[in-house]
Formats: sequence, structure tokens, C-alpha cells
Amino acid sequence: MKQGLSLTGLIWAILHTGTVYAEQPAVTACYQPLSLPQILQNADSNDNSVRIYSDQVRLQDNQQADFSGSVQILQRDTLLQAPRARYRATEQQLLADGGIEYYNQDLYVSGGMFSADLANNSARLTDANYQFISQAGRGAANALVASADELRLEQALFTTCPQQDNSWGLHAEEISIAADSGWGEARHAVFKIKDIPVFYLPYLTFPVDDQRKSGVLLPKVGSSQRVGLDFELPYYFNLAENYDLTLTPRYMSKRGTQLKSEFRYLTTEHQGLLQLEYLHNDNDKPRDFGQRYLGHLSHRSDFTSRWRGYIDFTDVSDDAYLTELGSDYNSQSDSQLYREASLSYFGDSVHSHLKVQGFEILGNYNQAYQALPQLSLAAAKPEQLTEHLQWLWQGQYAHFRNDQAFYSSADRVHLEPTLRLPLITPAFELTAETSLLYTYYQQKSMQQLTAEQSEISRTLPKVRLHARVNFEREYDWFGEQALQTFEPQVQYLYIPFRDQSQIGLYDTTRLQDDYYGLFRQNRFSGLDRINEANQLTVGWTTRFYDNTDNELFRFSLGQIFFLKEPEITDDLLTQDLVSTESMLASEMIWHWYRRWYVSSAVQYDIDSKKLIKSNASLDYRGSENTLFQLNHRYSRAVSGAEIQQLGLFGAVPIKQNWQLIASYYRDVTNHRMIDANLGLQYESCCWAVRLVARRQVRVDLESSITDLSQLARLDSGFSLQFVFKGFGDKAGFGVSDMLSNGIFSYRRPYLLTN
Repeated sequence: MKQGLSLTGLIWAILHTGTVYAEQPAVTACYQPLSLPQILQNADSNDNSVRIYSDQVRLQDNQQADFSGSVQILQRDTLLQAPRARYRATEQQLLADGGIEYYNQDLYVSGGMFSADLANNSARLTDANYQFISQAGRGAANALVASADELRLEQALFTTCPQQDNSWGLHAEEISIAADSGWGEARHAVFKIKDIPVFYLPYLTFPVDDQRKSGVLLPKVGSSQRVGLDFELPYYFNLAENYDLTLTPRYMSKRGTQLKSEFRYLTTEHQGLLQLEYLHNDNDKPRDFGQRYLGHLSHRSDFTSRWRGYIDFTDVSDDAYLTELGSDYNSQSDSQLYREASLSYFGDSVHSHLKVQGFEILGNYNQAYQALPQLSLAAAKPEQLTEHLQWLWQGQYAHFRNDQAFYSSADRVHLEPTLRLPLITPAFELTAETSLLYTYYQQKSMQQLTAEQSEISRTLPKVRLHARVNFEREYDWFGEQALQTFEPQVQYLYIPFRDQSQIGLYDTTRLQDDYYGLFRQNRFSGLDRINEANQLTVGWTTRFYDNTDNELFRFSLGQIFFLKEPEITDDLLTQDLVSTESMLASEMIWHWYRRWYVSSAVQYDIDSKKLIKSNASLDYRGSENTLFQLNHRYSRAVSGAEIQQLGLFGAVPIKQNWQLIASYYRDVTNHRMIDANLGLQYESCCWAVRLVARRQVRVDLESSITDLSQLARLDSGFSLQFVFKGFGDKAGFGVSDMLSNGIFSYRRPYLLTN
């Protein structure tokens, strides 16, 4: 008896493997997990013995055993329940009928009659209905035939829709699954929506476990004035366990047929992605781009815990590629492509970074310098000279090239030793430090250079004193107990003036003067400009916390006071520092009421009484699918032009399973709409569809930001996306993804420390 029933356990294992024949979604609110019978909840999965429970048992000449009345056959973590069961020793047959129920930890199956031929290791279950225990997915079959080698389902159905919901289903005349291969085959399969046949597949293969399988993915459909009708049909190649390839033919009625590819790989030390896009001939006339392409490589290597490598490289055939054809890895508004390859070492005493870096500037703009290469060295941690005095150092060598610039190449060496004296307590911080900044340049040009231009050295001492105090008190926040902190800080910075006008700008630009920027030691990125400073920066921050330590409010205000007027020079990058000496910067974030948030930042010139920059937003986040944002941003000078923009984002459920989203951005200065999106989405427990219409300014990198003719060119289009859960990919079907279709995507501008 035990021997025969052990073979049925093998058949049950085949049954469990065979029915999982499509991608399984995670547990959601749409699906309530089934409860296992109590006898199975207490079962031992390592116990191979067979236990039979029944109300009555009758033996006939030791050749037949009849069980009746709540029959339960338990083996390991599987359970077979039936009103009656019969075992015939001579024929080695096990029969059960009257309503069969089968359970294991992942699957529940019910059927009309179960018969097992133990001599041939085969079994048959008629009128079978199955359902996954802890996730969505169910199906049915007229007959389920299992053997030691394969499982076969006749007239089978699979869907992830809940019971009584037949929104979609995959019907097949026959499904066969090999026991050891992990793959199944379906013949004469029909995909139906609401019992309406949509497409027919004479032959289909699929995985029955965690293995991936090559095949067609769900298509993407859209349209725009730039490309016309846009249709993509991806095909996935499962090349190996740790790498795969997706090829996507893309048809554009106005442009032609493009081929997109994505190759992914993952090993214990390396991971990365290689993307290639190719359009042999663009049909857009009269412009003749010829062959158009995009290449992108992202790679990371963790050789050891100390050695790491990284590559990020993107290249396009022409400057208009992104704005006209778009890409999955770059925004159409990107004006430059970043390229970097680096090797880093993190030692106990020294951290080092060796990299080559460059920027491909798109459009009619000056090209940027490339760092070929750049080696940076720095102390891994401060060295204690005395109990309180610390010693730090950093250095860098870089070689820059740009054949289009006045200085075609340059070598730069920078050394910066530092002495630091920190005093830190929970309520008070004081840091005194002094550094010596030495930088040496060898510059070359296509033109004749003077000795002063070809070789330049710059030596600058730097002194910095920074102090911060932390106060706190209990406070009444609108009738509730709260905690308020007050954090004043002051910084003195001294750097003498040096004439740097003969030094090229290789990796340096002006940084933003926001509140946190007021306390920077240098108001420029890179090393080519070190700003003169004899200044005092004063600022403070106050915060309010509720009784559960959630941050409700934060406000910061700061200003730089110049103790000595900076020198006026002809350097375009530094000459406007004098005009911002009276800059007042503030930031505010307020959890206003329940789900409402207010945030703002202002940079104001007190002397000229002019607003330099500002941004503000009002946010409401009712739930994952309900949000609202009104934002405004202003800048007095962006590439010589004044920018003032007003934006509106919203997402709201309009009915059960229905979601409406909208976004609108307006150029207030030029009185023009620049970006608008309207989307409608339906999402049920087992399928979803989304339609998004958009209208936005056509980005032209050849035009000036003040060119009004560019603002008059608008592009309209729509996109259609659908997914059948459990039979496709649900990723990217959230509200935030819907609001990222335009030039301006939705962002949460606040960051409260909750």
C-alpha cells in the first residue's frame, strides 16, 4: 500500500510542476490567498511516509481496500481528499471519485474522478479545476493525464482573473509538459478576451518554473507628428542563465523601419547592458541623415571588495537623433551625452580613482573638454597627528583635450594638504582647518602662446572656521506636543585673490547659490577657478517634529557677508560674483495639513532688490493613485534668457478601476504652452490598458533658447499600452510612470526626514 501511494506522490509532484505554465504576478489586494486544511498546515515536508485517514475501511481478501467517509491521503506536504477511494492490488490501481480535492503548499486542484495506474506510473484526473494558493492564477482542463515522464492537459484554460471574471483567458486544445525539462508545449492555443478570440497560435512553448523562455513580448503602439504611426514588437531571446537579448523591430510610418536591441549580462563580478538602435535610411525629406544609430553601454565590475570598474558610454549618429526618434535610455531634451570609464581602488590608507571622461555636446554649441585620463588620490581617512589635530591630503593629475577650443590640450597637477582641528559634541560642532592649494598647468594651443600662458602655477592658502549649535525645545504644534530644533551656523572663509584669467576652463563651471551652496568652500566645480573669499556666512535652520519624530516643518535662511570686496576682473566666469555678494538664500518645506505639502526656495539680491532664482510647489498625495502638484520656477538668467514656468500635475481615480492623469507646463515669459499630457487608464485585477495623448514643444538643439520660432513648433501624439497580468509585464504601469511621458516629469520636491 505504501509503495503504490508513494508513486502517486510522484504523480502529484508532476501535477504541481505542470500547471504553473505562465508568468505569475505577485499577491495583490485583488486576490485573497486560499487557506490550507489544518492537517496540511501541520504536515512535515520531509516525512515520506503515507498516512490514510477515513471514517470506514473494508478489506476484501487482501486484494482490495475500500475507504469511505472523508478519505484523506497525506504524504509530505501534499493532501488528496475524496468521499471514497479504492485500491486494487492485482491491477495496482487507485481510484477516487465523488469530488476530488488536491492540495500542496502552492496549488489547489479539484476534479470529478481520479484514477492511477501504479504499474505504469500514470494517473488521470477528469473535470480538473486548479488555483494557485498564494498568488493569482487559475485554470481548468477536461482531463489531466500524468505519467512519470510528462503531464498532459486536454482542453485547458489559464487566466489570472479572479473567479467569475473571464476578462481574458488562454485556451489550448492540448498542453504537454515534460517532467524534467522545465518547458511545456501548447497546441492550437487561442487567446480570448471576454470569450472573444483575439489571436490563434498553432504552437506555443512556455516555461513551467523560474526559467525564462524566448518568445514574442507585448507590442507597443503610438503615434506622433514626428514619426507618424509608431509600432514596436519586441522578441526576447533567452541565451543563457546569466545573459539575454531583446530585439525590437520598430515601424515608423514617416521614418522607416528601425531595429532596436538590448543585451543584458550578469556574473558574480560583472553586470551591464548594451543597447544598439539602427535606422538604415530615414524617410524624412528633404533632410538626408543617411544611416542613423544610437549605442549605449553601461557596465560595472566588482573585481574585489577594494577594486571596482565602471563604464557609461552613449553615442549617436547625429545631434537630432534623440529629439526626433527618442530612446529608452536618454531623454529627448538631453543636450549632452556623458561618457566615462573608471577604475577605483579603496585601500586602508589611500583611495584612488583613474578615469577617462568626456561629454558629447548636441546641437550648435561649443564642445566640452575630455579628460584623458584623470587620476585622483586622497587619504582614506584623517591621520591623527595629536589627540585633536588631523592631517588629510588629496591630489589629482588630469590631461584635457579639445581641438575646437583655444587651448587644445592641457596637463593639470593639483595638490591639497589640509590640517583640521575638529571639536564635536551632541550640541556643538567647531571645525578649524587650513589648506594649501597648489595647481600647475601646461597648456597648448594651435596659436602662439606666451610663456605665461603655456606654463602657469597657482598657490593659494585657505582658512576655514565653521561652527554649528543645536538647540531644541518642546513646543505646542497646533494643540499637539512637538519638538522644535534651532540650528544656527556660521562660517568664516579666507582665500586670497589670484589672477586666473590665463587658465582655461577644462572642467569648471559656476555652482548654484542655494542655501547649502552658501557654505561651500568653492563656488565653482572643478579646479580651474578658486574664488577669492574673505567672507562670513551666517545661516540657521529650524525644524518641527511631531510626537512620533516625523519632521513636519523645516526652514533655512542664510547670507554671505563680504569682509573685503572681491577684485573685479575680465574673467566671464568670476566677474558676476561681486553682483551676488548680497545674496540671501532660503528654503522651506512644510507638511501643511495631513497629505498636503508646501515647498519653496528663493535666492534674492538685497542690494539690487532683484529676485535671482525661485521655485515653489504645492503637493497633495492622497494615495498611491491620487496626487496633485502645482509648481512654479523662475530664473533671471539661463543662457542669457529669463525663464519662468508654471506646471500642473494631477492624477485622480474617476471610477472603480479607472484613473485619469493630466499635466500641463506653460512658459509664462513667452505666453506659450510647452508641454501637456492627458491620460486615461483602466486597471482591473487581471488586465490593464492605458491611452496617453500629448502635445509638446519640438526640441531643436540647433536653435537658441530665446528663439520664438522654436516655441511655435509643437508635436502631437498618443501612445497605447496594455498588459494582461500574469501573461505580460506589469512594470511601468504606475501613476508616476504615466506622468513621465512629457518633457517635464513629476517629481517630489520635498525631502522630510520621516
